[in-house]
Amino acid sequence: MTKLEYAENWGTLMEKYITEVYKAVMSYDTEAVKSKVTEALDGGADPLRIMNEGLSRAIVEIGDLFGREEIFLVELMIAAEACMGGMEIAKKKLLEKKIPIAKPKGVIVIGTVKGDIHNIGKDIVKTLLETSGFEVHDLGVDQPAENFVNKAIEVDARLVASSALLTTTVSNQKEIEEKLKASGIRGRVKTIIGGAATTAEWSKEIGADFYAATATDGVTLIKRYFENTT
Repeated sequence: MTKLEYAENWGTLMEKYITEVYKAVMSYDTEAVKSKVTEALDGGADPLRIMNEGLSRAIVEIGDLFGREEIFLVELMIAAEACMGGMEIAKKKLLEKKIPIAKPKGVIVIGTVKGDIHNIGKDIVKTLLETSGFEVHDLGVDQPAENFVNKAIEVDARLVASSALLTTTVSNQKEIEEKLKASGIRGRVKTIIGGAATTAEWSKEIGADFYAATATDGVTLIKRYFENTT
């Protein structure tokens, strides 16, 4: 076999691995994702290409389908879980081969404000961002404003995202803005708010940089922001 024939055969095999991983995610099959990723890596596939062209490409498409209301929330979450499982296997291979892991596309702090324990929208945003290459620090739910600020300082975040689904808790988003300013980091840290109790008008009133009506809108806005600042 000539070098050219070998290269062509390997290219075809690599595309096969990528396609199989992609299809496994699109099929919402967690075990198949792990199996196909492992098979590809054992076969010598580039873990970075498996992550970017197989796993990430699939979860971005899944997110778009959810945004267009063509699939249900449960399907999105299952696909995200499957994707993360594959990502962990690929990352482990990168470390074993001592291949540098790409620098995160951005560092983000996310959480649900104090007095609110809703987490579905927040979790969707977190998962879609993580599988797209962002470093996301999830505070959880019922978080006071100072926790958002302290974590942003600790991890040198460039964006703080807060969710509020109850009208009685949205005032905490304003407090986050105030505490970020008081800490002196508001100039370099952007903010995005979301949740059923929030509106574009509220976002403007408190001085937030972005408002997302849905989780997928939030992911799109965050991606666009970091793309335009790198």
